[in-house]
Amino acid sequence: MDTQQSTTLELIAILDRTAHRIVDAGTRTKSRTLQAMAAATRDVRPGAAAALVDWDGSEIARLRAFGIVHGVVLRDLPADAQQHLLHQLVGPLAHELAA
Repeated sequence: MDTQQSTTLELIAILDRTAHRIVDAGTRTKSRTLQAMAAATRDVRPGAAAALVDWDGSEIARLRAFGIVHGVVLRDLPADAQQHLLHQLVGPLAHELAA
């Protein structure tokens, strides 16, 4: 399995767990992950990235933004940006061990 495919599969797993967690307990429970996602996608979808971490906004707006940003992470981010996001979410050592 190549590195890009491995990165994408790891991001899919992380974002799937994140989605389940925020459905159960709200977006604030995964604020660190959401902040990393927003930073990674700010240049591609600035409005959705901003809404994702607007803690003064509504929960429904953050959930909608999560859906948009989730797709951007998996489909629109270049490989190096995906790799950087993965390192932010799991740390470089964890990813190197999985690769």
